[in-house]
Amino acid sequence: MVEEAEDGTLRIAVKPPAAVLPPAPAPFVAPNPVITPAPVLANNVVNGGVEGDLTIAITNSYGQPLSLVFDVNAGSSAFRGSPGPTALPAAATTSYAAPSGWAGRINVGKTDHVDNSKIEGSFYGAGNGDIDISYVDGYSVPITCSVGGKVVTGCNMELFDQGCNAPDKLSEMGPDGKPAVCSNGARANNDGPPTPFFAPCAGAAYTFPNDNDANIGMVTDTLMSCCIGTSCEASPHQKAQKRGVPSPKANAPSLLPRFHQRHARLHGRSGVHGHSLHAHDRMH
Repeated sequence: MVEEAEDGTLRIAVKPPAAVLPPAPAPFVAPNPVITPAPVLANNVVNGGVEGDLTIAITNSYGQPLSLVFDVNAGSSAFRGSPGPTALPAAATTSYAAPSGWAGRINVGKTDHVDNSKIEGSFYGAGNGDIDISYVDGYSVPITCSVGGKVVTGCNMELFDQGCNAPDKLSEMGPDGKPAVCSNGARANNDGPPTPFFAPCAGAAYTFPNDNDANIGMVTDTLMSCCIGTSCEASPHQKAQKRGVPSPKANAPSLLPRFHQRHARLHGRSGVHGHSLHAHDRMH
């Protein structure tokens, strides 16, 4: 650009170049996140199980930690992972996977006493599952089990509310200072009747060896859900009885359907339900 100075001379003014700014950085665009879905457990597979296994889920609604001890019939398969004695915290749920060929029981209570309440079952492939609750050795905690959302076995009554007296035996106190185990005085009476302590649950849980109304026979589901505590859903068999009075069926010698005879054979017991592998007949 040409400019005239005060003395009349002309001069060329050079305008400095404009500052060159660095280019603005490109806006940051976050990549689309890759979401990995949670693993889908086929057919209720848990604890290292495989599709087609039976799953037994156990929820502790008893209000205090409980002990689980596992027992397997001779010649039968164990749960996947062969679990050892386990503490189940209050309000916790755990699950166990049983392969085809499993038959045994889970001892449940405040302690690991052999006369605790028991979850019993067997599984020989889809459509060949069976489960029941047994107080034949004794009672420790109330348990019910459901299949397809319906209670099929067990009794949610707190039997200690009425006291454990002869011919039954208070065998152990719990860490809370309250009764933990009432051993069953009718365990050797194959056809009953139940003792007064166990009578409220007769026909809902096994209260003597042939108390077979407590078992519905083979079930097709591969998920069985068991609940421990009085807040668990009650069995319809239990509701049909007056407290302390067993149903007439409980005392009558039973002409058992074929599936009950099969249940006894699959569970590896003598007699019909005869608990030959229960605490009083076996080495623990």
